[in-house]
Amino acid sequence: MTTNIKFEDGNLVATRTYNAAIEDVFNAWVETSKVQQWWGCAECTKVSSEIDARVGGVYNHDMTIENEHGSFQVPGSSVFIEYDPPHRLAYKSTDDSDPMHVTVTFETVEAGTRVVMTQSNIPDISVDGDVPLREIVQAGWEASLEKLDAVVTSRELRVD
Repeated sequence: MTTNIKFEDGNLVATRTYNAAIEDVFNAWVETSKVQQWWGCAECTKVSSEIDARVGGVYNHDMTIENEHGSFQVPGSSVFIEYDPPHRLAYKSTDDSDPMHVTVTFETVEAGTRVVMTQSNIPDISVDGDVPLREIVQAGWEASLEKLDAVVTSRELRVD
């Protein structure tokens, strides 16, 4: 399966269907050991996560990135603002005065589970000189959602 990503009204919207049960896909978003297997861009080599899966709970993921520029940390600090297993979760960043929001819905479909992830309030800035942040965010989600497919379709996911 492929991930369909587009920008609509300033929001990044990613849709992907996974050949796995809705509970397995939802749990892969909220169980630390599973998130650490798929979170992050293609250059992410390690993820440290802290997850308190409830409204008001933390949803933090610090990534180690290694590329031609070296190795560096990218912190991610968020809080759950919605939590409705296994159908919906939402969180907002806590390290910005104008936080980004992510909403994820999970729907059982004939092929498995459809996930629709919407990220809003992405700052209209460029990084590393001239790379728009929205391009970096898009590439990061493409890589993450691809890695998530490998996690939810493996037998190891079902054994806790």
